Amino acid sequence: MRSLPLLIAMVAVLFGLTSTGCGPVRDAVRPSMDIDYDDQRLIDGLRQVRDTGTSAFLREFTSWEWDEVHLFNEHTERDFIEDTVGAPVIKDRFYGSKASLLVFERDGEPVKAAGISGDFLRGKDHRVSFPADATVQGWGGGFVLLAAP
Repeated sequence: MRSLPLLIAMVAVLFGLTSTGCGPVRDAVRPSMDIDYDDQRLIDGLRQVRDTGTSAFLREFTSWEWDEVHLFNEHTERDFIEDTVGAPVIKDRFYGSKASLLVFERDGEPVKAAGISGDFLRGKDHRVSFPADATVQGWGGGFVLLAAP
């Protein structure tokens, strides 16, 4: 019976941490998207554009239906990503990967998140959201520029 008060105290502390939004506990149970870091068609297409300095429509390198894409880079705040996408994408407070993050949407709903290693994608004029006819252009210096038409 002496362990019952201890058990009650532990449950109360755990409940308090989860209900008040304590960082590590809240982040562990927070919803997020699976990020695909191995979409070879997308990665190879973007690297070809980067290495040759050419341009292409981003949709040429995707195999799923989408009508909008958002671009985020390392250290982007989770709240900014969620405000932009309108749904949870990452668990951590900041996007910590050294990969560029592309979140594709269809009809306002996220359908795929893809990580592009090397963090070489940049949005033209610091833009983060682009329509389905967005282009990617070799930009020099090892970068690729994502631009709206």
